[in-house]
Amino acid sequence: MPQRRALFMKSPSQRSPTGFTLIEVLVVIVIVGVIVSIATLSVDLLGRDSEVEDQAQRLWAVLKQTREESELQSINVGMYIAAEEYEFLRLDQRQNAWVPITDDKLYAARELPEGLRFRLWLDSREVILKPKLPERVTEEEKEEQTEEEKEEAELPEALRSVDREPKAAQTDPPQVVILSNGDIMPFEIQIERDRQAAEWRLQALPDTDLRIERRNKQREWELVRQTHPPVDEKEASANARK
Repeated sequence: MPQRRALFMKSPSQRSPTGFTLIEVLVVIVIVGVIVSIATLSVDLLGRDSEVEDQAQRLWAVLKQTREESELQSINVGMYIAAEEYEFLRLDQRQNAWVPITDDKLYAARELPEGLRFRLWLDSREVILKPKLPERVTEEEKEEQTEEEKEEAELPEALRSVDREPKAAQTDPPQVVILSNGDIMPFEIQIERDRQAAEWRLQALPDTDLRIERRNKQREWELVRQTHPPVDEKEASANARK
């Protein structure tokens, strides 16, 4: 009997496979779901990078509003662009210098999400951008420095500070300027992800038209929005008759 029973007993390696258990299948499904969700976090089902699109649309809207505000307030506004950030400055006519705008949320400095970066062209030439924004001196800090300089000037020369130097930010003027009459200097700004070819860009044309464009399936730039859309000739003539 023991020998006959041994004939029916097989080792685990000799048994026929029974497949995966329900728990194993569920674990695999969860893992696949996590991987898919990470891969599609920024890129939607159509293959567009929604995060880049949001940043491009936001920047276009901010620049459009900035131009309108500069006309209403009769001020010259500049935008300084770093590789991952941008900020707005105001031209102080008395000092003939660009100063930070600290009292308006519209002009607040903004930073791109991780993995995104700007590229800037002026006069068809690419501008080398600094990684971060320079350190700026506000008007309040300037007044404090002026008072300190007056007090220091009254001290004996041996007690005066020898390392007092203006902050380097004052030598970093904005690359893009929006004049008080609404004119904006021509530029091209592209937003890239991880050094890949840009899918979205902003352009200011010589006629002050501010555009936002994206690449189509043929990898050509197509217009998405603009501030100066072309006027239909029939509509223009009808308005003229009125």
